[in-house]
Amino acid sequence: MKSVRNACTLQPNALEITVGDQIEQLDEIIRGTDAAAYFEKTFITGGMRDLLEKGMARLAGKSNTAVFHLKQAMGGGKTHLMVGLGLLARSAADRARIIGEIPHQGGFGNARIAAFNGRNSPAHYFWGEIAGQLGKGAQFKSFWEDGTRAPDEQAWLQLFEGDDPLLILLDEMPPYFHYYASQKLGEGTIADVVTRAFSCLLTAAQKKKNVAVVVSDLDAAYEMGGVLINRALDEAKQETGRAEVSITPVNLESDEIYRILRKRLFAQLPDDNVIADVASAYADRLAEAAKARSVERGADALAGEIHATYPFHPSFKSIVALFKDNQKFRQTRGLMELVSRLLKSVWENPEDVYLIGAQHFDLSLPEVREKLTEISGMRDVIARDLWDTGMGAHAQIVDLGAGNTHAKQVGVLLLASSLSTAVDAVKGLTEPELLECLIDPNHKAGDFRPALESLQKSAWYLHKSTEGRLYFSHAENLTKKLENYAVNAPQPKVDELVRGTLLDMFRPTTREAYEKVLPLPEIDEAEASIRSARALLIISPDGKTPPDAVTRFFDSQLNKNNILVLTGERTLMADVDKAARHVYAAEKADAEIDAVHPQRKDLDEKRAQYDKDLRTTVLNVFDKVLFPGSSAGKDVLRSKVLDSTYTGAFNGEAQMIKTLTGDPIKLYTDVASNFDALKARAEQLLFGNQDDVRKTDLVERSRQVAQMPWLPSKGLDLLIQEALQRGVWEDLGSGNHITKKPRPKTTKVLVQMESSPDDSGSCRLRLESQHAGSVPRIHYAEDGPVTTQSPVLKDNELVTKALRVQFLAVDTTGRNQTGDPTTWANELVLRNQLDPDNRTVELFVAPRGTIRYTTDGTEPRTGKVYEGPISIGRGKVEMLVFAECEGLEAKRIFKFPEAGSNEVLLDKAAPASFRAAAPKKLDSSAKAHAGIRLAKEKGITFRQVTLTLGSAPQVVQVVVGEFEVRADFIEETLRHFQSLLPADAPLVLGFKQANTLTGHDLEQFARELGIELRNEEIQQE
Repeated sequence: MKSVRNACTLQPNALEITVGDQIEQLDEIIRGTDAAAYFEKTFITGGMRDLLEKGMARLAGKSNTAVFHLKQAMGGGKTHLMVGLGLLARSAADRARIIGEIPHQGGFGNARIAAFNGRNSPAHYFWGEIAGQLGKGAQFKSFWEDGTRAPDEQAWLQLFEGDDPLLILLDEMPPYFHYYASQKLGEGTIADVVTRAFSCLLTAAQKKKNVAVVVSDLDAAYEMGGVLINRALDEAKQETGRAEVSITPVNLESDEIYRILRKRLFAQLPDDNVIADVASAYADRLAEAAKARSVERGADALAGEIHATYPFHPSFKSIVALFKDNQKFRQTRGLMELVSRLLKSVWENPEDVYLIGAQHFDLSLPEVREKLTEISGMRDVIARDLWDTGMGAHAQIVDLGAGNTHAKQVGVLLLASSLSTAVDAVKGLTEPELLECLIDPNHKAGDFRPALESLQKSAWYLHKSTEGRLYFSHAENLTKKLENYAVNAPQPKVDELVRGTLLDMFRPTTREAYEKVLPLPEIDEAEASIRSARALLIISPDGKTPPDAVTRFFDSQLNKNNILVLTGERTLMADVDKAARHVYAAEKADAEIDAVHPQRKDLDEKRAQYDKDLRTTVLNVFDKVLFPGSSAGKDVLRSKVLDSTYTGAFNGEAQMIKTLTGDPIKLYTDVASNFDALKARAEQLLFGNQDDVRKTDLVERSRQVAQMPWLPSKGLDLLIQEALQRGVWEDLGSGNHITKKPRPKTTKVLVQMESSPDDSGSCRLRLESQHAGSVPRIHYAEDGPVTTQSPVLKDNELVTKALRVQFLAVDTTGRNQTGDPTTWANELVLRNQLDPDNRTVELFVAPRGTIRYTTDGTEPRTGKVYEGPISIGRGKVEMLVFAECEGLEAKRIFKFPEAGSNEVLLDKAAPASFRAAAPKKLDSSAKAHAGIRLAKEKGITFRQVTLTLGSAPQVVQVVVGEFEVRADFIEETLRHFQSLLPADAPLVLGFKQANTLTGHDLEQFARELGIELRNEEIQQE
């Protein structure tokens, strides 16, 4: 596939065209321009063909249209059209030989021609110039010699007398009218006379069949001149009822411009096969980009236009159309010069170009820079953002870093699309439009995106519209505003922001690796912190590991094992400072730019990017972790690279934990799993040569000994607790003295009462021994002292009615000494029996004892001794009962309703205790959960609880003895064991005592769960 340099041949002057070289004067016609040479270099546009056809018809007397108005900005090809029409009108022979067949071209002979250029101001005015060229100057002398007067319509008709066709060409008329609008004449200006003369000329021409007038206009260039011309045209229309025909010489938004450029600039173009190869390559690239959604779908259709636009990119006309209406831009001649500079950029560039586009302007060429500056006035934009002799422009810096020219192409293309100086003009390109222009056979859309992103970040004059169009403007953009804020940011504010960012990135939440963060600290601050807690010191790198300041600090400290350092090897703190300044600038701008400001979205994006850049820079600079260790018997700071692998949001504490728990391990987060290793290190490093130490000394040494592994906050307490529970260390009794060599143990008996005393005072005990070896022997004695000669338990169970039982455990292996006896004391059980007929009450105590009672509410301890049935009468009675036997005591309150009543005597406002002789059971999962729910709502607690879940062989039974538990404890225990069994496993919840805050709560609890309350089971003080 051939590049344009290899496939095309340029005209000899194609690289050196200037506007001045192309300016054509109408008097060329007078001087005898060669028509053949003229049309050899002319492409006949639609506008020219329109003028030729209509003009020939008028001169042949076959058209009623006499006035032709050429409307286009400067350099739009108006003069060229006039010259072409004049050359053909003056010579019938040239018409037949040069132009081919035009309707009515043979309908007249050689036409008379008068041409006037409005840039001239002859003393005899334009009407005298026209009369003179027609050989009738004397006929119009009176219109300037006797004072400035306008020839009227009759004067013009007399001037036009004759049968030969007449063509009057009036070029550049707006400046002519504009000039005379400032020349006073009487109460008006000379422009009034000129306008009258021009208007009469037009009406006269329209009344002659063989007279044609062509006048050119300059859109918006000379406002007053244009107004006067249009006034004259309107007057002529009102006079004759015929309007002029408006003709646009060149349509810059069509393919005509490409054909003109090819005709004027290229001597030879390649054949269709070469162009087809280029079109095919572009079609493939654009289709690939459309599939990846880098460009708009259908962008590949551009490739179909390449045959019509080659060697230019199809988008080039759209770029030109954006600035074609600039007042100072000569549309055809100016474009010819601009493209000449573009061709020079391509032909002097070693890179292969397959289609020429605006991105190929080479700003290193002075004539290119000057031309683009002339059109737009954006000299500062070019110097700051695109090209600078010192290679300091933003696009140049981006390209130097990337090793390509992509930012230059992106920037120049956006500049070309931003050249319009019109008010409210459309400027710039969207990203898909930009990529459509840049993609070529050697480059994909993705090749240019990094350059675009970098340029958006750094350029000072690049803006983005609400529609997403990127464009350059004279106004400084948000980037420049932020750059100014960043440069002028107060250093203390910047330092504060850096510290805040470091603190936020490495803030301790779990406190497993460290408890405090000190970002860029003063030494005094660091010393105070490490006295009591492990601290992360974030220290500026100085090119050494560890930095000199850190080494000196570490060597001077007692609590060396409390020091953790984050630093780095690269001295890039200036990068952190720069990134922080950008964040400061964005925060400052945030207070100035409100939510509806056009730059709000851009600011939000930049602020997010600056925050990200600062954090990224921090991680690039602070990438080395230093922690205490030992080398050759000396305490040193060992180093590791901070682990940089993470998913989701960055968490500095988590990364630090990851680093310290990796090989070599400094931090152990799971004490239980690593117990053996940690215990060994603690005994070696913390106990030293001592067997017994104070717990406070262990804590202090763990902060001082650099070789000691790190544990999470309170981790040493967990290690001590685990060691005590496992029996490898021992608490010497004060709670603060720990020994790593536990003393010999003495045996002990643990008593568990499996059932409360029944009515006879009998209960069942289960016995376990401690420190009595694998085959222990348990002796017991009821109501007397136990010795090794006392009976021995079988099956570790005992059913007894004794008031007290002593137990003694013996280690049959002889390893542990026999300890002191364990004494278990029974409970006295008080109960009553009412004879409802005789209204007498019998009292019973088990296993035995003396009973006293009162019925008047006084203390029963000093009441009457019970000797037999007590008569209580027919009314309601409350009996207080006390029992005592060999130091054991029991007290109960028995309530009896009136004779014949079954009322449960319950004070609904007072606390109540429900104590059943036999367990109350909630024998279904629904009842059990309902009871737990209600108990949680009412704050009810329980004693002597049993939970039976499942059935054999998959069964779980939990027994809670004589201590109080809350309903949520029962619920949590139940939930834990239910996770082990099927969802439909049977459940029974039993309890012997329930304590409620009020009697009302007890009554409601019993009612909802179907529990019958009896007076003898309720206790209320």
